[in-house]
Amino acid sequence: MQEWDIVGVIATLVALFAAVVTPMIKLTLAIGKLTTAMEQLEKNIECLTAGNRVAHERIWDHAREQSVQISDHEARIRVMEET
Repeated sequence: MQEWDIVGVIATLVALFAAVVTPMIKLTLAIGKLTTAMEQLEKNIECLTAGNRVAHERIWDHAREQSVQISDHEARIRVMEET
């Protein structure tokens, strides 16, 4: 082999290495960004779930209060109808 053949082989190996490593680096960076985004999404969902739980408890408490009031009104209407 001549000297230029060796240089050509080395250049080909460098190009092959660059062709393989460049997408790997991009993929690693993309995975890192996605991991960070997913962690933030999980935190947001946890906060949303906790807030929804509190809101639903308030709604059910209010519904129970209204149920008591409706029962009271029905009892009064029944008394009025009987008289």
